[in-house]
Amino acid sequence: MAENGDPVNRYLATRSLMEMTQTWDALEDAFAVHFARYGLSWPKFNALVQLYLAGGGLIQAELSTKVLVSSANVTGLIERLEKDDLVFREDDPSDRRVLRVYLTDKARWLMEYFLPIHTAFIGKVMSAPSNQEKEILTELLGKLKAGLESD
Repeated sequence: MAENGDPVNRYLATRSLMEMTQTWDALEDAFAVHFARYGLSWPKFNALVQLYLAGGGLIQAELSTKVLVSSANVTGLIERLEKDDLVFREDDPSDRRVLRVYLTDKARWLMEYFLPIHTAFIGKVMSAPSNQEKEILTELLGKLKAGLESD
């Protein structure tokens, strides 16, 4: 394994991180345009797809965990989705102290319409690497993530 002091290792580490950063920036830009065409954003889409996959409603804490945001941030997100008539909140039938978030019919229709388009978009975005390269990329990103989590 290369030492951190090795100049080739330092160069390759820096170059790799620069490529990942530039790629992430390009992905964010592409997805922002993609989502905006349908009045969505990453956070809105993420919340809607989690609610869609859940089938029924989710309590706010569950949604917060699934979309990886704080409870304060999920509250603001839910309020924006309510304003867009994409979700509504009701008391949980088993615990009146808890609010459960549900998709509106409009959101359900949007997800059913948008998910095939979104899947095709992801396919287009990821069309350059071969399946083997995608497997290698996934493995390498997993190693990078594991290394970050071990510190």
